[in-house]
Amino acid sequence: MSELSFAELGLDPAVLEAVSAIGYETPTPIQAQCIPALLAGKHLLGVAQTGTGKTAAFALPLLSRIDASISEPQILVLAPTRELAIQVAEAFTSYAAKYRNFHVLPIYGGQDFYPQIKGLRRGAQVIVGTPGRMLDHLRKGTLKLGNLKALVLDEADEMLRMGFIDDVEAILAKTPENCQRALFSATMPPQIKKVAQTYLSDAVEVKIESETRTVERISQFVLPVYAERKLDALTRILEVEPIEAAIIFVRTKAETTLLAEKLSARGHAVAPLNGDLNQRQREQTVEDLKRSKKDIIVATDVAARGLDVPRITHVINYDVPYDTEAYIHRVGRTGRAGRTGKAILLVTPRERSWLRTLERATNSPMVAYELPSPVELKKMREEQFESQLLGFSEDKKLAKSMALLDEIAERNEMDIAMVAGALACWMEAMQPGSLPLEQPEALPVVSASAPARRDRKGGGRSGEFRKGPPKGGYKGRGGSGARGKPSGKGGKPAGKRPPRQSDAKR
Repeated sequence: MSELSFAELGLDPAVLEAVSAIGYETPTPIQAQCIPALLAGKHLLGVAQTGTGKTAAFALPLLSRIDASISEPQILVLAPTRELAIQVAEAFTSYAAKYRNFHVLPIYGGQDFYPQIKGLRRGAQVIVGTPGRMLDHLRKGTLKLGNLKALVLDEADEMLRMGFIDDVEAILAKTPENCQRALFSATMPPQIKKVAQTYLSDAVEVKIESETRTVERISQFVLPVYAERKLDALTRILEVEPIEAAIIFVRTKAETTLLAEKLSARGHAVAPLNGDLNQRQREQTVEDLKRSKKDIIVATDVAARGLDVPRITHVINYDVPYDTEAYIHRVGRTGRAGRTGKAILLVTPRERSWLRTLERATNSPMVAYELPSPVELKKMREEQFESQLLGFSEDKKLAKSMALLDEIAERNEMDIAMVAGALACWMEAMQPGSLPLEQPEALPVVSASAPARRDRKGGGRSGEFRKGPPKGGYKGRGGSGARGKPSGKGGKPAGKRPPRQSDAKR
C-alpha cells in the first residue's frame, strides 16, 4: 500500500497541489494507512515511533475535510512541547498554502496571552498548542470549539510522562460528540489505553513496527549546524573528506536540482536524482556514478531506492529523514560489497530530538563530527597542493613546460622562482569553491546523545535556537505576513523576552 501515490489517496485538490509543490513523492507507510481512514471520518489510534511521518498522516486528510471559508477552529492539535507545536503549525501552513484566507495559530505557555487572544478573535481554522495553555483559553472562553471537526493528540505517551494527561482529558471532555479524534503514541501505557477507550470508540488502529537494526561497517557522525550554514558545512565536508563517491540525501525533488547546481558551481562533478527523471535518465545518472564520470549524486529517498554502487564511500544526510526506515535505507547506500562507509548527518538545533530515535533504530550511537580548525585546514590544503604538484613531476610534458617557464622568465626579466610562485597563485585561484579559512561561526558543538530538556517557561526543549512564530500565528495564501516562517531569522539565536506568566505545565 505504501507504493500508492498521494493522488490516489483521495486528498482535496488544493492539498494535493501543495504536497506536489513541496516535492513529496510517495506516502510513508503510516501515511498510506492513516489518510484513507481519516478521510472517511473515522477515529484513529496510531502506534508509531517519532519520525515516521505522522504529521502529514493526520494533517493532509483533516485539511481535506474542513471548510476553509469558515474562520473558526475546525482542527485542534495537542502537542506535549512548544517545539513540536511550532513544528506541526508550520507543517499545516505548508500543506494549506493553496487555501485563501487560511490561518494556523500555535498557542503555548511562556508566550504572552494577548497575541494569542488576538489571533483567536481574528479567526483560525487550525489551532496547535500545548495542553495547559489550550485549557487556559477554554476556561477563559477565548477558544470556542462549537465548529470543531477534528482533534489530534500527538505523542500522547509523552504528554503522560510530562504530567499533561489530566489537562488532555479535560480538553477532550469539552469537544463536540461528533468530533473526529485521532491519537498517536509511540507506546501504549494503561492510562493512554483508557483515554483511547473512552474517547475513541471503534477507532481504526494503525501500528507501524519500527525495526531496530545494526548498521555494520558504517561509521555514523552528526554535525550540528544552523539551517542557513548547511551549504557552507557541506562544502567543507566535501573538501576535507577522502571521498571517492558520495550520495547526498535531501527531502524534496526541487532541492536535489537546487543543491546540485550549487555544488556544480563549486567545481564538483555532481548530478541530481529525483522522481521527475525518466527511467533512462536515472539509469544514465547511476551509470555515470559507477564509471566515475560523476562523483556526487544529490537524491531523494524514492529516487535512490535500490541504488547499489560499490564506490560510494560517503552518505551525507543534508536533510534529516522523515522516518527511521528512510535513514537506515540511506546509510545503507555505502559500506557495500564488504567495504566500509561513512555517514554524516547535518542536524539543525530544533531537530536534535530526532537523534536518539535514529540511534535506537540503528542500535549504534552517532559520533560528533568535527570540522578542521583554520590551522588544520591550511595545513591540509598545503599538503593537497604539494601532492598535486608532485604528481606532475614525472609527467612526459614536464620538460616542455619547464622550457616554457624559462622563456617567460627570460622574456619578462623575472626570477624563475617568481614565475613558479605566480603559477602557484594562479592554480590556487582556480581551485573551485574553497571556503575561507575562518571557522564557520554558526557550528555549535552539541552532544548527539544529550537529552532534550523541557523548558520550564513554556514547555519547549533546550537547544531551541529560535523564537516562536509571528504574533498572530501563521497565515495561508491571502493573509498578510510571512507564511510558515519563524519570527527568528533562519534559526539564529533569538533574544529572549521574559514571559508574563510562567507555568511549569503550560
